[in-house]
Amino acid sequence: MAEDLAKQLAGYKAQLQQVESALTANGENEDLLKLKKDLQEVIELTKDLLSSQPSETADDACDDMSASGSQSWKVGEKCMAVWSDDGQKEMIAAQREYKKKKALKKAQRIKELEQEREDQKVKWQQFNNKAYSKNKKGQVKRSIFASPESVTGKVGVGTCGIADKPMTQYQDTSKYNVRHLMPQ
Repeated sequence: MAEDLAKQLAGYKAQLQQVESALTANGENEDLLKLKKDLQEVIELTKDLLSSQPSETADDACDDMSASGSQSWKVGEKCMAVWSDDGQKEMIAAQREYKKKKALKKAQRIKELEQEREDQKVKWQQFNNKAYSKNKKGQVKRSIFASPESVTGKVGVGTCGIADKPMTQYQDTSKYNVRHLMPQ
């Protein structure tokens, strides 16, 4: 806290110097005169605050020393520590343990998700291999764009079959037609 006040005090002094240099150029500007007066008041108040603060912190330090001197600490005990960002006392050990547990749970969850994905991948590969091997056992898969073995064959033409095979001929299905079965 004292460091912050010292930084603010230095900033106020720098601003005061800037205002004074601006006043040398334009000494009758009312806004600059008012700003100079306000900055001087703020600097005085900050100095007073800084001078009164070390005595309070010294009293707090003495109280803390007397309290810590009467109590003996053991390894693993919970204690309060001053956090550097906000100056509040917090349970550091509890937070550290909580963060460790949280990180372990997250790592475990990620590991389980990866294992589940791997299992799904293996299942799909097994299914795909099984489906292909059941129907196509012993057959060599040929591309429809493979060059035909006959001299007259064309690549990519009549590819309902593979390369040399012609297209399937249409067969009349009239034997299944009911009108065909009825006498005329």
